Amino acid sequence: MKQIVVVFLSIVCLSGALRLTAQTYNAQEVAKLKAFLIQNSAEKGKKNYEQLGVASLDAVDWKNVSGLTWNANGRVESINWNKKKLGGDLDVSGFADLLVMHCEENRLQSMNVTGNTKMTYLDCFNNEFKSIDISTNVNLTRFCCRYNQLTKLDVTHNPKLTFLCSSGNRFEHIDLSNNAELVEFYAANGKLKSIDLSHNPKLRDVALRTNQLTSLDVSNLTKLERLTCYENNLTTFKASDCKSLKLIRAYENKITSLDVSGCTALETLAFYSNNLAELDVSECPNIEFISLMNNGTHTLKLPPNPSDKLRIMCERNRFTFSTLPRPSFLRSYAPQAKVTLSAPSDKIDLRSEYKLNGTASVFVWTDRGAPVIPEANRDGLFSFAESYVGKTLTCTVTNPAYPKLTMTYEVSLTEPVANIIVESEVAFRTQRELLCLTASRPVTVHIYTIIGALLRKQRLSEGETCFTLPQGIYIVSLSNGTVRKIVIP
Repeated sequence: MKQIVVVFLSIVCLSGALRLTAQTYNAQEVAKLKAFLIQNSAEKGKKNYEQLGVASLDAVDWKNVSGLTWNANGRVESINWNKKKLGGDLDVSGFADLLVMHCEENRLQSMNVTGNTKMTYLDCFNNEFKSIDISTNVNLTRFCCRYNQLTKLDVTHNPKLTFLCSSGNRFEHIDLSNNAELVEFYAANGKLKSIDLSHNPKLRDVALRTNQLTSLDVSNLTKLERLTCYENNLTTFKASDCKSLKLIRAYENKITSLDVSGCTALETLAFYSNNLAELDVSECPNIEFISLMNNGTHTLKLPPNPSDKLRIMCERNRFTFSTLPRPSFLRSYAPQAKVTLSAPSDKIDLRSEYKLNGTASVFVWTDRGAPVIPEANRDGLFSFAESYVGKTLTCTVTNPAYPKLTMTYEVSLTEPVANIIVESEVAFRTQRELLCLTASRPVTVHIYTIIGALLRKQRLSEGETCFTLPQGIYIVSLSNGTVRKIVIP
């Protein structure tokens, strides 16, 4: 009886073992895998199968091939072949149950993933692809193809994408209008000439650095937290009402206007080497770091109560002592550009630079290096003899409040006010981007930027004359000797 039981159990175990060893693998998938494994790898003298530890393709133990995971139906469920020194053309089209695929950092020339509708994750960065078709991979949520040689990329059939990394490719445009779920988008070090992010409200991280973009608008992306777009050709940049935005790196562009109004979470603004005359961060109460060097900036508007952590780097701009931020905020601020202006010889008005934080400035005048003593000096209001009319004098200004900075003014002296016939009284009125002058008699007006560049010269008739001017600070000089600093709101 015992012998019968033992024999019966042996038969049961043997049949189970036969069933285990008899597991079959999808013939089509096996054939495509073999076709790839027989190809030359990235390492000279070796085949792909050798890089995966397969001794021979004559008798492959598919269950134990490195990086392959099979499901109970004998189909490939995942492939993990990153950094395996693989080469050639990989065709996994029609792998119906393939969910996840890693083949990054190899030297693959092409890859076919068409028909893999269940795939959710595809990472193939740092290969040698010139094209890839993911139009049938409709369930993809994460796709990385960075550092290939793609000249175009179509993701319009991948509405579930939350992560897209396409940096280091060669395409000039990409359509993201059907990717409303996108949270992370990285397209740095490429050739992008334009980008529209208005259809991607869930974006949190965007990297567009080192491309060929000329404009960028991320306004109203309320979930955006980090944005890098430095080293492009940007001239305009809008980021208004990005209430979650904490970091902007937009240096080394050609930006002339920046809108960060409503960016209440903004902490870091790296913006050096642009062409920004004015910067307004007054609606960014949490700002902690601004790098603004080499911009030509003359006006910086800070929040009403800046954070004590705020640090600013603003050297190589057009600030003066009176327009520089508070010294405690400054990490670096010198040098600043030379100021060039013209003024009547008996009315050179530098009173705005005279006293800073209760400390008087020191003014030193020279004519081609030779010291010059003004005829009069009253708290930064200077006058010189008529013999200096037509000359350009140099004035250097220092103040202990900003010990590292020496400001230089080059002042071309014109006819003194005393020699100009007083023609009229003029009333000034300003409103949004508008300056209006009302004259009782004809008068000539000169309108200068704060750094002395002439914008308008016009003879005014009786009555009101209005000039359209961008927001900023201007110097208005009248032929009756009146000189006023005007702020256009």
